[in-house]
Amino acid sequence: MTSDGDEPLEQLPPPADAALGEFPLLMRRRLAVSTVAVAALVLVGVAAGYALGHSKAKPAAFTAKQAIPMQGKAALAVLRIGPSDSVGNSPLELDVSGLPVQPNRQSDYELWLTRGGKPVVACGSFRVNANSTTVRLSAPFPLSSYDGWVVTAQPAGTGAPGAVVLRASF
Repeated sequence: MTSDGDEPLEQLPPPADAALGEFPLLMRRRLAVSTVAVAALVLVGVAAGYALGHSKAKPAAFTAKQAIPMQGKAALAVLRIGPSDSVGNSPLELDVSGLPVQPNRQSDYELWLTRGGKPVVACGSFRVNANSTTVRLSAPFPLSSYDGWVVTAQPAGTGAPGAVVLRASF
């Protein structure tokens, strides 16, 4: 013992927290394992999303209760109407061929319901690619209030119906 009553340092028992020297190493290992596990999960998720998004499976079948042929000068189409839901929405599938690709990215085609042969209610817009295009649209109106369908070429920035390129009557 020393004169002031303290034991020499070499005789003191080791401090209670002496084992903590291994703790940072343990934390680094856990962090590394966690990082690898998270990276593996992200990789699996990306691979699964890619596989599902790029599968060759066909889209779900469309059940039609009615098919209406549409005609234009240089284009043909078939409009299939599915059964209405409980609030009156009617799913539509339009197969169109012969419509030219619109010259700029802001123009498109639009499907309208008609009354008196004039377009009055829009059911959706679409763009064509190549010679044949199939699109799914919706008519959220009771179809019995209308007498036909038209497809118009919609110029950019207009809400009014454009030039009629396809027509069909009920």
